[in-house]
Amino acid sequence: MSIEEKMKNLVVEWDEDGLKEFCSSLLEQKRSSAEELLKIIGSIMKFIGDQFENEEIFLPDLIGAANVVKTVIDEVLDPAIRAIGGEKNTLGKVVIGTVESDVHSIGKDLVASFLFSNGFEVYNLGVEVTAEEFINKAEEVSADIIGMSSLLTMSMDFQKQVIEELIKRGLRDKYKVIVGGAPTSEEWAKQIGADAWADDAIEAIAAIKKIIKN
Repeated sequence: MSIEEKMKNLVVEWDEDGLKEFCSSLLEQKRSSAEELLKIIGSIMKFIGDQFENEEIFLPDLIGAANVVKTVIDEVLDPAIRAIGGEKNTLGKVVIGTVESDVHSIGKDLVASFLFSNGFEVYNLGVEVTAEEFINKAEEVSADIIGMSSLLTMSMDFQKQVIEELIKRGLRDKYKVIVGGAPTSEEWAKQIGADAWADDAIEAIAAIKKIIKN
């Protein structure tokens, strides 16, 4: 069994401890580098994302796999890269959160985990995030993307407020903005001037990869 096949099995089985131990042993024995393992994890998450899109697995499977991968990157691979004085290559920096007056987090957290496992630097601000908090964090970390989730129709307008505040501060062209959540739509995204809209975590990854290049 190849390293990738073994890692894939551990991710699919949600075997967090097993994956941590396997990756740690590979690093200790110098059979692989942390960078190589990160690339493998990226391909595994693409495989799992494709399975979800094809309805071969369900949302809990997607969430479980994403959580396992995030923990292993946080606790094993990132420290290994820092220990040798390196920096993890990043596709971009994303500030993400659920907008003001909304406390739903599962979908947003799943997007954050998928972004992280796909090579993005992610700053998850949690729930009930105000326009000021989104923008201040984006400025603090020199973000590329601001991602906003809304699961309640009554909270959708706060997505619009963040964009209006960016315009007011003369910062709109500095950041790409993506919105999502059950009551939102592509039409809503266009209406409020967002750069992209995504219906789920898989679409969000594809959309962010696309707009960050433009």
